[in-house]
Amino acid sequence: MKILLKAVLTIVFLTALVNAQSKVGTTAGNFLQIGVGGRAVSMGESGVTSGLDLSALYWNPALGVNVPNNQAYFNNISWLAGITLNYGAVMFNLGSMGNVAAVAYVLNSGEMEVTTELRPEGTGELFTVQEMMIGLSYSRSITQRFNIGATFKYIHSGLWNMNASAIAVDLGITYQTPYDPLVIGMSISNFGTSMQLQGPDAAIRFDPDPQVDGNNDGIIAYQITRSWELPVTFRFGAGYDVIKTENHKILLTSDFIYPNNYNNYANVGAEYGLQNRYFLRAGYRQLFIGDSEGGPSFGAGLIYKNILVDYAYADFGRLTNVQYISFALSF
Repeated sequence: MKILLKAVLTIVFLTALVNAQSKVGTTAGNFLQIGVGGRAVSMGESGVTSGLDLSALYWNPALGVNVPNNQAYFNNISWLAGITLNYGAVMFNLGSMGNVAAVAYVLNSGEMEVTTELRPEGTGELFTVQEMMIGLSYSRSITQRFNIGATFKYIHSGLWNMNASAIAVDLGITYQTPYDPLVIGMSISNFGTSMQLQGPDAAIRFDPDPQVDGNNDGIIAYQITRSWELPVTFRFGAGYDVIKTENHKILLTSDFIYPNNYNNYANVGAEYGLQNRYFLRAGYRQLFIGDSEGGPSFGAGLIYKNILVDYAYADFGRLTNVQYISFALSF
């Protein structure tokens, strides 16, 4: 219990720092807030307490403990406006020493046309936005009820000729309460350095003293761009097994989310499992926020031998919908 108390106090302290710096809509690397995993997304993105595959590391790195075997995982996301995202992970179970996983998350905007004030129809040039995260995750059971985890991440953003990078950490815990059907968990994501765009597009020719003749009036100088915080997110949630028998399982989940660049909100979800092989899921995202594009989500999953396949459909209101397909292979 001392370890649990220390972990809770650490996360609460970090959350206080996040809230103290809270600014709506002023963060970089916001692709990190696009949830991954067909299972969690179909359950309304309420994934901080339960996971069957390595997508759970995104929501709470402590959930790596729930994956009993070595596993390879891949998730393809057909995002809005033709943007594609791919998330992958490979984990190795080290027994009593815990679990170690390598993770990667990549966004590609596709080619877009360069426009300017004088040429709003396009200059004939094309550019892309590419963002990525690579990380190393570790999770371990401290007791039979208490699990911890951390993911150390390198984040990179590329916008045409400009680039920015940062390092960050995700921290999480889960606790199986003495009332066994109830699990609680919490995590903090993307706690790290800020991002600042740099590159050749910031270069200008500079005359240090235009009043003096004969000096060098073409010195290359670089404009300093503003730095932006990462999208830090604190999650606290609970999972409750309403029914848990050999053939049937009904799980209810709820997460409360506190981001540093948006209003606080809640997500809820439910999962029905038949023979621990066939799954139906539903959920709702961004409760208690007016005029948001959050909404219902649905999905299904199948486990066949050592292969897991999940599908999710999420409604984004006026922005239409997003579909997720994910695969996991245990070995």
